[in-house]
Amino acid sequence: MERKKVLLVELNELTWNLIDPLIEQGKLPTFARLKSEGTWASPMSVDTPPQMDPWITWTTVYTGRPQADHNVFFLQQPPETIRAPRIWEICHEQGLSVGVYGSLCSWPPQPVKGFYVPDTFAPDLTTTPAGLSPIQQLNLTYTRSIRLPADQDGLMFKAKLGSQLLKLGLSASSITRIVRQLASERRNATLRWRRVALQPVVNFDFFSRLYRRHRPAFATFHTNHVAHYMHTYWKAMQPEIFPQPTSPEEVRDYGKVIEYGYRSADELLKNMLSLLDEDTILVVASSMGQKPFISPLKKGKRIGQPRSLERLMEILDVQDRVKTLMTMSGQFNVYPDSAESKEVVLNNLNAAYIDEPDRPMFYIDTLEDSFTVNLRHYDETTDESRCYFPHKGEDVSFRFEDLVYNTGLVKSGCHDEKGIMMLYGTGIKPGEHIAESNNLDIAPTLLTLLGLPVQTEMKGRVLREAFSG
Repeated sequence: MERKKVLLVELNELTWNLIDPLIEQGKLPTFARLKSEGTWASPMSVDTPPQMDPWITWTTVYTGRPQADHNVFFLQQPPETIRAPRIWEICHEQGLSVGVYGSLCSWPPQPVKGFYVPDTFAPDLTTTPAGLSPIQQLNLTYTRSIRLPADQDGLMFKAKLGSQLLKLGLSASSITRIVRQLASERRNATLRWRRVALQPVVNFDFFSRLYRRHRPAFATFHTNHVAHYMHTYWKAMQPEIFPQPTSPEEVRDYGKVIEYGYRSADELLKNMLSLLDEDTILVVASSMGQKPFISPLKKGKRIGQPRSLERLMEILDVQDRVKTLMTMSGQFNVYPDSAESKEVVLNNLNAAYIDEPDRPMFYIDTLEDSFTVNLRHYDETTDESRCYFPHKGEDVSFRFEDLVYNTGLVKSGCHDEKGIMMLYGTGIKPGEHIAESNNLDIAPTLLTLLGLPVQTEMKGRVLREAFSG
């Protein structure tokens, strides 16, 4: 096959188990078109529980190498600890133009010939070129599970940011959709969930302008909105398979959320098709999928997050000795300033418990000089439970609700090994199904499409069944 350009659309955690029924119902016309006019597969993740998180599985996709090689264990671990080149780095080293937009663990931005907007968990606003930083300011401010600082929630801040975003490509149609969403929330507050699906709409405005301007040989676009919906609302969609009760109001208000997410992904793919030329292959992929999460907890695994990491670090007596970063709900990273600080914060976190010493408050993963912290869940925990930090003394405790915000939702979708992949464009076989593949195969296949040699360290194979010539 002659050298092609590649546009990789990363639809995090989508599954054929939900796509196919919606195709049959006529609700996903673009997915149906890509599947019938292109080649499709169900790559299996070689990363398995408990090491099957998206920052791991996507890095496996980007590098074509397993976790043992690339060394990614948690979200936004120090970039110098990633030990295998990602596909955009390989392209850049080979002199190709590159556009990275939101790919996981992609911070810090690199000086590529093209554009580079890191993922929405980045610790700062840096982009390539620097003039794209308002895009990252929007994403970090409004798409992460954090409270807005006072200087980022005022009218002047929003007006200034809005003016900058208009210059970067924010469209009138997207502004209209935002206004309509805010108006609908005033009438019905339960519709706030729709905001998440506006993120890919708005970001496509910026991405499409950048893509048309630079026409990179290799580009990525990542969206997590459907994964968020599945994690949160699967129980409302299929209440009959969950042991926890589901109210009629929950089904009424949230039963169609996941379908809405998939239909918005279909709209995104339709818009992506408008960017293609005869020399470009569209690749749509997830690094794994999702399935229903049946929690052993009677109440289910509640979705919560620390109210203030600054306050928590004060309780741990390390407020001036660490940096922190909120990542996922109920999860955050800690970056100590020294080995001594690391020992102190680890000891104090490991000793913390809820109500009883046999109920530790946190689960901790360490990697070299940093670590990631997850909240633990117990049926016995209530808003009035007491959190103890033994280094403070036996008589000192904190109300659970004062430290942890409970969203009122429970996790009902979890990660599944089977992902999705579609290839579409000139030179791709129509209606072809690749029966066996895994997420190590994606990078070698993309490099081959790009006319670049497959690195000998890559463990997967080239999916040549997809090529028509």
